[in-house]
Amino acid sequence: MSLPAPAASPVAPVRRSRLLLVGVAIYFALALAASYSGRAWLAALAVFVLASALLSPALRRRSVVAGFAWLAIAVLLGLLAGHGEGRLALDALPVLVNAALGALFASTLRHGREPLIARFIAILESRERLASPRVAAYARQLTWAWALLLGAQACVLGAILCLAPDGVLAAFGAAPPAAFAAPGWRLYLHVGGYALVPVVFVLEYAYRRVHLRDEPHASLPLFVARVVQRWPALLESLAADAGGASARSTR
Repeated sequence: MSLPAPAASPVAPVRRSRLLLVGVAIYFALALAASYSGRAWLAALAVFVLASALLSPALRRRSVVAGFAWLAIAVLLGLLAGHGEGRLALDALPVLVNAALGALFASTLRHGREPLIARFIAILESRERLASPRVAAYARQLTWAWALLLGAQACVLGAILCLAPDGVLAAFGAAPPAAFAAPGWRLYLHVGGYALVPVVFVLEYAYRRVHLRDEPHASLPLFVARVVQRWPALLESLAADAGGASARSTR
C-alpha cells in the first residue's frame, strides 16, 4: 500500500514542535549535569524545563488548568530542591510522562476532536482507511484504552514515588509502608514504566491482526519504520489541532 505524502503544516505547529525538541534537549543536558555534579537543584531545574516545554502550548492558550499544573510543579520542585532531594524530581519524570501522554489521548476523545489513534492511522497509512466503520470504531476504542492504561500507570508510578523507602515520604521524614521496601519498586519506576509501553504496543498489534482480520495490515517492522519516519508530522498535526481547539473555544 502506497503512503500519501503528509499535508503541508502551518508554520506555527512546526515552531511549537521545534520548541518542544529544544526543551527536551535542555532537559537532557541539565539531567546529565545533575548526575555528574550531584547538585539537587540542577535535577529539579531539568524536570522544570521539561514540564514547562510540555505545558507550553496550553500555557500560551492561557489554560487555567495548565497554569495551576505548572505552578504546582514549580512549588513541588522548589520544595524538593530546598530539602536537598532534587533527585526525586528526576524520579518523578516517569509519572509526568505517563500522565501527560494519558491526558493527550483522553483530550482527543472530546466532542469535535479526532481520536489520537485515528490521527495516527490517517498519517501513517491513509485517510481512506478510516472510511471503514470497523477501523474508525477500533481507533476510538484503542484511544480510550491507551488513555486509561497511561493514566493508571501514572497513578501506580506516583504511588511508588511517594511510598518507596527513598521516596517523597521518606524525604520529608515520614516512614513509608514496609510493603514498598523491596528494591524492585525503584527498578519498575525507571524501567518497567517505560518497558510496558512497547510490550502493550506489540500485543495490541497482534490483537489488531486478529480483530480486524478482514482489513489489510502492514508488517510490524514496516509499521515501526513509518512511525519513525513520520513522527514530526504527528507532532505538527497534534499542535495544529490544539491550536484549532483553542480558537474554537474562544468564539
